[in-house]
Amino acid sequence: MENKKNSEVMHTEFATIGAEAGLKEAFEALRKNLDGPPHSPGLVVLDEKGKCAGMLTMEDFMKELSMLYHDACDKPGQKDWADKFFNQCEIAGVRKISNIMSGKRMTVGSGDDFDKACEMILNHNLNFVPVVDERSKVVGIITRRMVLEDLGPKIFK
Repeated sequence: MENKKNSEVMHTEFATIGAEAGLKEAFEALRKNLDGPPHSPGLVVLDEKGKCAGMLTMEDFMKELSMLYHDACDKPGQKDWADKFFNQCEIAGVRKISNIMSGKRMTVGSGDDFDKACEMILNHNLNFVPVVDERSKVVGIITRRMVLEDLGPKIFK
């Protein structure tokens, strides 16, 4: 691979959310993120110091909804599943993002080679990886789409 640096290829527009945010706030942030730029595959989760705590993806959120569904409905096909499910969701609405986020403390440096981000995304099957500066402040993201666009032409010559 070429020795491109993460800072040369990263997206600098990305959505964030605090680790102490609740599920309702996460839903609103994910929905807003899907509607408009930067169309990132998730949210960068920030701790109380503004540093990267992890990532929240649609998959993380849907996994949580699936668990809530299974807690409320012990078998599929029940007529009242929706009411039970919504009651369970209302109770869980106070849960924090820190409980469901993925990629805890997984980051790459802005000065690191891009291949390090590619390897992390491939090795951990991540949707994206936050890029941090020397002060551990998130300055961008590298997405799996960027990895595919870089590696694809090299693999399938």
